[in-house]
Amino acid sequence: MSVSAVENILKESRSAILDLLKINGAMSVEQLAQSLAVSKVCIRRHLSLLESDGIVSFEQEKHERGRPRFIYRLTEKARCLFPHLYDEFAKEVLVHLQRQFGEEALLKVLSARADELIAQLKGQLAELNFNERVRELTKVVNAKGYLAEARKMKDGSYRLRQRNCPTEAVAVAYPHVCEEEIRVYREALGCEIIRECRIADGAQQCEYRIVPRTLTQISKRKRN
Repeated sequence: MSVSAVENILKESRSAILDLLKINGAMSVEQLAQSLAVSKVCIRRHLSLLESDGIVSFEQEKHERGRPRFIYRLTEKARCLFPHLYDEFAKEVLVHLQRQFGEEALLKVLSARADELIAQLKGQLAELNFNERVRELTKVVNAKGYLAEARKMKDGSYRLRQRNCPTEAVAVAYPHVCEEEIRVYREALGCEIIRECRIADGAQQCEYRIVPRTLTQISKRKRN
């Protein structure tokens, strides 16, 4: 195996560790090793390099019995490693747009952008059933850097979790961006979307419940 091939493998392993820490918030060496199916020695070597670069930090987790274990987290410096789609630049553009043309113009621009996304997604999802639409939407948002996963619940709804917000700075300054995001999901999937938390409010992830129309109709009948 060539030196370049070995270097690529090491880079991929460290990238996988960073993704896991981003998704889970904090993990031990044992948990990382189990998730990646590699040895704890290998994980410790990668973590040592990441720590020396200021990308991860650790703290001791003490237990009544046994030796304390070390829990690793991403540092603030690691934020730049995940896609944010130039959100600071976008925020500045929106600030100037609002100053020049007012709040109404700003909302129209955000709404028009959402309309375009809805039209695109409807075309992609048109021939799919509900479950396939949810899976395809998850792939689409993942391609944009959201670190998303959708898990089907027992009642047939889905829980969509997004562990990264590529437009976090914009969402904090303009909450309407998040409202338009919900509208995009709702209209593209043709179902009800309930937001339970969002990164812009300080949560570790954005979380949505995706409820198919059949469940919504059943719920309405029960209330009546």
